[in-house]
Amino acid sequence: MKDLTWVLLSIAAVLLIALYLYGKWQERKSDPLDTSNEDLDAESLERPLPDRSASARSARQAPVRIEPTMGVSPGPESPTAATLAEESSGETQQVGGWIEDSLLDLTLELRCVHAFDGVAALEARAQLDRLALALPIHLAVWDGKAGRWGPPDRFGFYSEMMIGVQLANRRHSLGEIDASRFIAAVQQVAVSIDADFDPPDVARLVQQAAQLDSVCARFDVQITLTLEALGNAWSNAEVGAAATEAALEGVQPERWERFDAQHPTALAMTPATSFPTRRLTLTLDVPASAAHPSPLATLFSVAHQLAARLNARVVDDNGRTVEPGAQSAIEGELEKLIGEMRADGIEPGSARARRLYAA
Repeated sequence: MKDLTWVLLSIAAVLLIALYLYGKWQERKSDPLDTSNEDLDAESLERPLPDRSASARSARQAPVRIEPTMGVSPGPESPTAATLAEESSGETQQVGGWIEDSLLDLTLELRCVHAFDGVAALEARAQLDRLALALPIHLAVWDGKAGRWGPPDRFGFYSEMMIGVQLANRRHSLGEIDASRFIAAVQQVAVSIDADFDPPDVARLVQQAAQLDSVCARFDVQITLTLEALGNAWSNAEVGAAATEAALEGVQPERWERFDAQHPTALAMTPATSFPTRRLTLTLDVPASAAHPSPLATLFSVAHQLAARLNARVVDDNGRTVEPGAQSAIEGELEKLIGEMRADGIEPGSARARRLYAA
């Protein structure tokens, strides 16, 4: 009888120990720090709850921002004037694949309790693309290991997501219907990754977009000069050769543009009619062109160079010959316009201006 008692006590002790160990194992299994993504979640939990302001994100990330330019980007030792102007404003920062701009973008930060994988982020990107808005939508994710924002990768794990939409450009403005659709889509994304975010007021958002659209329209100025043949009509090949000599590059079969990485000049040449033609149009997109060197001087210089090469005269929209003093008269008005643009926070030819005045 005594032996049976000891056996039963031993069995009871073993069961108690097994139950204790099983409970500990269950606790460890449910601990978010003990998943296959231990390093990532640890970083996410150690980091304080993010401040949604752009300045706070910039201070946390301390990124090296490089403004996008056409052609070869200038090195850090020779930044463009437009880059310096926007960097000093503190209103833009590199976020993933785009330059977050407080003037142009509505940016929503989705704060996640648990890490989400790259597949979920790519599905969110596809869901936003299906909206087919006329304005650009951007998505970036926070990579805790790399310590930066970036585009999602299928095999990555992330702790935060940022979604932005541009409010307006020269062709479109975010209206009430599209704003509501965008916010609803972001809410669905937030649910899918178990995230929290602060939805903006639609009416206020539409008003902000309308104000930006008004500013955009006020500075949307283009200056046009026309080349009129004094002899025979020109062929496409003749115009192409003259354009190459004037540092204009063909971007379409009947369109030539000037590219300058250091000093962006939005200068384009097109035929007034199909080839062979007797008239060519040179157009300077003022807000998309850097203020220095003078884009107007470049326009007149290219026009006179082409006129000499093609045996043409330079005329205005009404067919009148452009007088030598016309450039000086226009230059004064142009300087006034550039000053007003800068007062409203838009540096001509900058990344901000090129986004706002995208074709």
